[in-house]
Amino acid sequence: MEKNMNMSVKKESEMDFNNDLAFDLTVSMMRNYAKDCLVDKDMEMMDPMAGSYLLVHNLVVGLLVKADGFESELINICHSAIEDAEFRLNKSKGE
Repeated sequence: MEKNMNMSVKKESEMDFNNDLAFDLTVSMMRNYAKDCLVDKDMEMMDPMAGSYLLVHNLVVGLLVKADGFESELINICHSAIEDAEFRLNKSKGE
């Protein structure tokens, strides 16, 4: 039993590490995009909605290209990830 408990703690630790890494890489990607993208002349800044769409769209395209036979499952994962992110944001705002 203790061996299983240690295994789940190890898996949770690995998941936490990978989650933090994914977050850090995403923030870095967003910074690089914002730094290098073309500025909307009317807004005098990058269009945040268009930029958000393009980043998410291209991430999903890249993931789907690599999914090779698991596209439907990946699409479900993407939907779940968006719902989980929305839940986490709302929870952090106290909603």
